[in-house]
Amino acid sequence: MITFIVLAIALCAIALLYFVARSRGIHAAGQAERPVDLDAFRTLMDRDDEEFLRKKLSRSEFVHLKRRRVAVTVKYVGRIAKNSAIVLQKAENLRQDANAEVAQAAAQVIDMATQIRMQCMVAFAKLTAEYLFPSLQLTPATLEPTYQALREKVLRLGSLQPQNAAPLATAI
Repeated sequence: MITFIVLAIALCAIALLYFVARSRGIHAAGQAERPVDLDAFRTLMDRDDEEFLRKKLSRSEFVHLKRRRVAVTVKYVGRIAKNSAIVLQKAENLRQDANAEVAQAAAQVIDMATQIRMQCMVAFAKLTAEYLFPSLQLTPATLEPTYQALREKVLRLGSLQPQNAAPLATAI
């Protein structure tokens, strides 16, 4: 049992370091953002679909498919984290805007983007555990609705600041 706990802590630390390293690389490289297909992400996280597959496939087939699904989900979570970082950076410029409504909307976007980045770190750790132990079902269910809410706040911020709408809206 102690070995399992130490292994879990080590994997979480590795996932956290990977996330931080990628985050720094994103800011340094200034990579272009890519939109997230939330319907596909939602389907990957669907527990009913997973239960159906568990019942219909052999154990080895299910484990193989579950690991492939987790790997794809990790890519989606990575894209969400990256897009949130880009939005965070762009909204930071609007936080000091002379228009109080724009500044307040930018602060809300910053808070939500930061929250999503934290959720992504937790999601990476949970997905790592799921990859190692496919029988677990730890996939975060709150990431998708929160990201959708961020999209809506970014669109609202863009409507308040039309000259900055295009760069900010394309980041999500």
